Amino acid sequence: MGVNVTSRGHVWGVLALLMFVSLSPTVVSTQNRAPCRHVYNSDETSDGVIASPGFPADYPEMQFCTYVLQGKAGERIRLEFKVLEIEGAPHDSNRPCFYTCHHDYLEVEELNDADQPVRTLGRYCGNCIPPALVTSRPRAQLTFVTDETKNYRGFQADFNFITNDCGGTYRVAGGVLESPGYPGPVPRGVFECEWVLELSSPSNDVSVQFLEMNIEDEDAELQTYLIKHDDTGAVQIGEPVRTSEHPVVMETSPDVTALVVSFTSKTGRGRFRASWTQFTHTPTNGTCDGFRCAEQPGRCIHAALVCNGFPNCGGRDGSDERDCAPPPGGSDNVVVGIVVALVLAVLLIIAAACVGHAYKQRQADKRGRPMRSTDARASTRSNKRLKENMKMQTEEEDEEARGLRDGNQHA
Repeated sequence: MGVNVTSRGHVWGVLALLMFVSLSPTVVSTQNRAPCRHVYNSDETSDGVIASPGFPADYPEMQFCTYVLQGKAGERIRLEFKVLEIEGAPHDSNRPCFYTCHHDYLEVEELNDADQPVRTLGRYCGNCIPPALVTSRPRAQLTFVTDETKNYRGFQADFNFITNDCGGTYRVAGGVLESPGYPGPVPRGVFECEWVLELSSPSNDVSVQFLEMNIEDEDAELQTYLIKHDDTGAVQIGEPVRTSEHPVVMETSPDVTALVVSFTSKTGRGRFRASWTQFTHTPTNGTCDGFRCAEQPGRCIHAALVCNGFPNCGGRDGSDERDCAPPPGGSDNVVVGIVVALVLAVLLIIAAACVGHAYKQRQADKRGRPMRSTDARASTRSNKRLKENMKMQTEEEDEEARGLRDGNQHA
């Protein structure tokens, strides 16, 4: 599984809108620019090379070129830049490879199925080659814009359509990294996942905290490495930190521009989970627009990362997950659950009462039929005895009357 953008799905897209994906870029009008459009479809080619107009010569002025990469459902796109020389002014910071792209630039965006931009992976200028970019969608677009001043070599990049449903390039406030299929086993097949966590600002750093690492099999590997640049702008990949020696937390340093987490599983074994965060260094008396971590002096994280269920302050600082109120709607859900349980209980009692009543009625019916027959026979016998008693009483009265007559005769 890729970034739970969490889900957990859904939260990180909102965060992407809240974070700057470039350093205050100026919107350049496309009027009077020469349009050019190139489309590459995975049905026709699985890889290829794209470059600025006229490469390796200097690009022309007033250009507006788009390069559309169209993959199939389930595919992603990997871009690896070989050359990047585009007009740009260095940023007023000590952080290497940060430029303000006011004039010429190359912008990389993810597209939806209607080829509309939905997420910006980066806007690039200057002479620092970006780390490899991995999309989280099957479609992407590169837009190259130039003005009428200062032309350079431009850019050249290799692209590949890949099928691994994991990884990606992110410049948002933070997120969750998980092995495919987490918490279950990795699906069958060879998986090579790569998450590129780029700094969204020269004043930021990235922290990755590994919450679970269950990678003991030799067929699975978890590596983390840092991306730097030399004086010429070329990418320098740091020595990877492998599974056996992996620390719980890894963070960038002032000379680093990105942190990469790589996961490989050949047999479906091994799994991991990690939370990652972009944080800003602020003075003790400075302003933190988000949440100031209690045990990490000067560390400020985005407010949306507070009480999200994952530690984001780094190290053993769990202050962003303390004193968290129940999630919105939590109390309402409890009330609804109680009401539903009571209704079900009442229905069960009614059903039991109905069944018991029906049972008693059947038993009463069984007892009632012979009782009515017995009562009839008893009534018949009673009437018969009454008639016999009345007959005996009549006979006694007759005998008494005859005795009186006889007595009178004798008298």
